Amino acid sequence: MKNPYAPGFWCAIVALVLLSATYFYGIMLAHQIDKALVFLDSVCALIAVLAIAVVAWAAVQNQRTRKRQLEQGKTRVLIWDTKVALRRVETVFDRYFWGSYWQPGRTFQEVMGELTGTPLEKSLEALKQQCQSLDRQVAGRHWLNNARELSDVATAMARERYQLDFHDPRAGGPGNAVISRDFEVLVYTWTARLKSFDHQLDAMEIEYT
Repeated sequence: MKNPYAPGFWCAIVALVLLSATYFYGIMLAHQIDKALVFLDSVCALIAVLAIAVVAWAAVQNQRTRKRQLEQGKTRVLIWDTKVALRRVETVFDRYFWGSYWQPGRTFQEVMGELTGTPLEKSLEALKQQCQSLDRQVAGRHWLNNARELSDVATAMARERYQLDFHDPRAGGPGNAVISRDFEVLVYTWTARLKSFDHQLDAMEIEYT
């Protein structure tokens, strides 16, 4: 990356050299060689000090740049890992609610409208852990809140499924349950929050690219 301060620095050096040369030449014309040599030594010392200061400043800036690049790289990796965890949640969710929906072989917790021990719960917990790492990296709790909102919606859908399974008089048996308005709202809420989560991650990835 080109240093924006470089032109100013070199202009200042050129100006200092020209002024020093002009002053030194004036002293020489006045036949004061001793003063001219003393002045020349002082100018050389000043230039040396300035050079050391500039080198030290450049080293500090370079170190800061490298540290910032490393942090950005680490953040991008966490964003990618969070995206993978989110895709996993989406896949397991689809299988859980639409693939084996109201099918035999479910656990007691699933039958009772709970997510405890299910693959969906495990994928949501993995997403929460990934979001915690991302929040620590960017100093906030925004992403963990997003994961918790998804988890709350999934839990509400599981409970609503239990209500449809056992408390809807129109449901004559497995596979004949009637989708309620509340369940449709939850499905819409899940889809909207999932897309919002994904878009926010995309925007953050562009920011740290």
